[in-house]
Amino acid sequence: MLLEKLMLLECSLHGDKRNDRDWLEHLLHPEFREITRSGMMVDRSDTIMSLLSEKTASPIISSNFRLTEINESCAILLYRTSDADGSRPALRSSHWLLSKESQWSLVFHQGTPVPTRA
Repeated sequence: MLLEKLMLLECSLHGDKRNDRDWLEHLLHPEFREITRSGMMVDRSDTIMSLLSEKTASPIISSNFRLTEINESCAILLYRTSDADGSRPALRSSHWLLSKESQWSLVFHQGTPVPTRA
């Protein structure tokens, strides 16, 4: 099922593959763009460089995945993340494209902080 496939690809970016240049270049579409959790717009090379320069990343907990299939070659994955201790909650949106070679690639990602309640 497509939801499980895209969840696995998405979550690969939350673990060891996060620092694997070959994997990042394979998974991120050549036109990849991201609006970061802090509101910055970055491109594919910025993202790859940032991930490769991470020394230690805290584990990312992902949940509440929802998939919207736009057509047979385009899908949007919505989900929620937080650090393992529950801090830094965010809502996430990932836009995926299927290539002619039947490979899914990530073309757009956005992370939006969830406001904390007082």
